[in-house]
Amino acid sequence: MVMLSRSRVVGLGLALAAAGAVLYFWPRQEPGVSEAITRQVITMARAAETKDVSGVMEGVSERFRTDSNWDKRQVRGVLTGQVLRGQWVRVFVTNLEVHEVSPTQGDFQARFIFGRSQAESVKDLAAESVLNAYLIEGTFEKEDDGAWRVVRAKYRSLSPAELL
Repeated sequence: MVMLSRSRVVGLGLALAAAGAVLYFWPRQEPGVSEAITRQVITMARAAETKDVSGVMEGVSERFRTDSNWDKRQVRGVLTGQVLRGQWVRVFVTNLEVHEVSPTQGDFQARFIFGRSQAESVKDLAAESVLNAYLIEGTFEKEDDGAWRVVRAKYRSLSPAELL
């Protein structure tokens, strides 16, 4: 058994502490446009599933407009109505595609499927519940506070045949 002197133990402890500090404070690379928007879409879908209207709306810019000229306030009203009626329990995002336009802007397209069951997959959801599905296309921008928010969107209802 090798005995270490007290100074070597202290030195080893300081070296480990310094290494830990370097790793902790090392600059973390920000996610790319595609990853940042994908994360935001998933975060918003999870908030919708838990009926957290404010959580969904955090991802919507004050500058938001739809192709029908709805603004953020009108979208909040529709979303609040849906939550209060309790129409859906599950929210699935499928076929999500994100395309970087610039370092601060990206376009997306995804299918959002809302169902009235506890299904764990879209296949099970379709088999055991009433569902609504939409194709949503839009644009996210990185705003001054560093958050990615949707600024434009358009949607259309999807038929059951378009889901699979």
